[in-house]
Amino acid sequence: MKKRMLYLLSALAVCAGCVSYRTPPEDRRVTVSPDLGASVWVTDVRLAKAQSQHCTLQANVANNTGGVVRMEYKVVWLDSDGAEIPSVVSTWQPMSAAARNVVGLTATAPSPEAVDFRLYVQEAKGY
Repeated sequence: MKKRMLYLLSALAVCAGCVSYRTPPEDRRVTVSPDLGASVWVTDVRLAKAQSQHCTLQANVANNTGGVVRMEYKVVWLDSDGAEIPSVVSTWQPMSAAARNVVGLTATAPSPEAVDFRLYVQEAKGY
């Protein structure tokens, strides 16, 4: 009896270790609007400086739903002091992702002074 109980408890411990909870990756530079809930995650955020000395942002947006998600994103570029660099390219850009699909987005800084960014993603407004 004790041996059976030990096997049962061991099996339960192993199974409990197998449970995985999928949580969205965290990057403080990325904000996904609450209206999208957990239906969209931004993953694989990369920032690199090109030969032109302008930063380039690359990120993946994953649609976790069974349908098409229409959204828009905006990249705000920051200088070394954390101040926003005014730019006409910092506007909402439409995008959509098919069911259970990943879409890549790319943005280039408007000036070489940009060293960081903030990425905002929200549900599409009139798109």
